[in-house]
Amino acid sequence: MPRLNVPPTKSSQLNLKRDLNMATEGHTLLEQKRELLVMEIMRLLDSARQIEAELQARQKQAYASLRRSLARNGSLALQNVASGIQDSHDVTHETRVTAGIRTPSLQVRLGESRPQYGFAGTDSTMDQMRRDFLALLEIVGRQAELETTIWLLARELKKTQRRVNALEHIFIPNYQDTLHYIAESLEGKELESFFTMKMIKKKLDGNCSENRQQPTKIH
Repeated sequence: MPRLNVPPTKSSQLNLKRDLNMATEGHTLLEQKRELLVMEIMRLLDSARQIEAELQARQKQAYASLRRSLARNGSLALQNVASGIQDSHDVTHETRVTAGIRTPSLQVRLGESRPQYGFAGTDSTMDQMRRDFLALLEIVGRQAELETTIWLLARELKKTQRRVNALEHIFIPNYQDTLHYIAESLEGKELESFFTMKMIKKKLDGNCSENRQQPTKIH
């Protein structure tokens, strides 16, 4: 593992220890975020499966109503009725926070359910068909919101995993290896200084001993 390009000094050691502590804390927080995202995605996937089953059931019911109405009234009558419908449906988009991520919140507001066509030439199958397709529209909005939320959380999970891997396999090992190198360098310098001082002391003690042993010359 490559070391960081820093001088092996006490100052570098203190700075790297601080950075390593921050990286370790960041790694812990990111792991917690990753676990939270995974749990939330799993929960939403369960909801998505339920929505998908409900959507298929609603879709089946709506198209069954359409076929019954076609069989009783004919396609021309349905086209005439469809051209006279002026429902105003509204889809509002807001944002909310899910597992710390901004996600969409869709609200499908259906128009008035009162039919806007006459009863001549029509029967109850048209009303039922209309209600079934409006219910289908509402659940399609719920599915779109859920799928978009899952996609956004999955994207954030991927980014979080990359950061966890970078800290775990690159940054933290680099800091640790560099600190180990600095500790060894400082220890080597301390030993070198110790032996140097010991040699100087030994030399000074030797000089003092020689001076004491030399006879004093009397003039």
